[in-house]
Amino acid sequence: MTPRVTVDLARLDANISRYGKLVGEAGVAVRAHVKGHRSPEIAARQVAAGAVGIAVHSAAEAMAYLEVGVTDVAVAWPWRDPWRWTRFAQLARHCAVTVHVDHPDAVTGLGAAAVAHGVELDVRIEVDTGLHRVGVSPDAAGELAASIAETRGLRLAGVTGYVGITDSATVRDRVGLGRRQAQLLVSVAKRIRAAGPPCPAVSVGGTPTLVGALDVAGVTEVCAGAYALLDGGLARLGECDPDAVAIAVITTVTGNDGSVLHTDADALLAGADQTWMTGVVMTGLDGTPVAPESASVGDELRVLPGHVCPVVARQPLLHVLDSGEPVARWQSLVRPDRA
Repeated sequence: MTPRVTVDLARLDANISRYGKLVGEAGVAVRAHVKGHRSPEIAARQVAAGAVGIAVHSAAEAMAYLEVGVTDVAVAWPWRDPWRWTRFAQLARHCAVTVHVDHPDAVTGLGAAAVAHGVELDVRIEVDTGLHRVGVSPDAAGELAASIAETRGLRLAGVTGYVGITDSATVRDRVGLGRRQAQLLVSVAKRIRAAGPPCPAVSVGGTPTLVGALDVAGVTEVCAGAYALLDGGLARLGECDPDAVAIAVITTVTGNDGSVLHTDADALLAGADQTWMTGVVMTGLDGTPVAPESASVGDELRVLPGHVCPVVARQPLLHVLDSGEPVARWQSLVRPDRA
């Protein structure tokens, strides 16, 4: 039997509603990062529930979301490849576009592309909040802001940043981590405003650290990917109850050595873990927890993947369930831009 990735509609809509209410009560907007589901149908439900728009990594994938009524797109990665800048300017002919930047060359190139295509691009400065993966240092953000303010075709729309949970120490301090990340971004925005350029948005990324970020005055938006479907890693973290996870892999046990189960979903789930912990949450189809030593070859299990993002990228066909009954099939999209 081929493993099936399922999405439970009631859980999905409850998650969208719960996080929307949490963010709304804080007076903050929510932006749905589609890497957490890659599904236009789910994005449409998020926008209908109040999300201000979506975050993507490519212009190609963004076009599919326009067809379901999305009108506001953020390119949430500070690409430095010159050929991409034209793609983003072309996208801005169809919807509002905000592009993350962290380098002067991107500012110059995006401005030239915007002018050439007769559009104006919003840009947000990606700030390195500690991961040292992408982003400009907080102290250098002001200089980049001044450059953006002076570049034709661009409008400085704010600052943004993401901080990830990487180990057991940050797991224990995830609320504090989110709060410190947000405080840093708010302080960067204040310094930019004090120097002259407007800096309206402070956008903070991450579902696990969201609660801490909402504590900080001055945050205007949270950009989160996992909150609609959730996953087994977030359940084990304590972010949600396992029963709230809307995505599951229905799989069959193919082997059992008494402590480790093997299933026909092993390849799909291999390496699909959160950075702070490995493993999945397993139950029977009725939701009863399953201990590995109690399962038999041929048993069907409902597995909550440790990390939702790689699973939907690897297995893009989502079987949609309503009260346990199949009602639709949604095709998740993986569409990188090509040079």
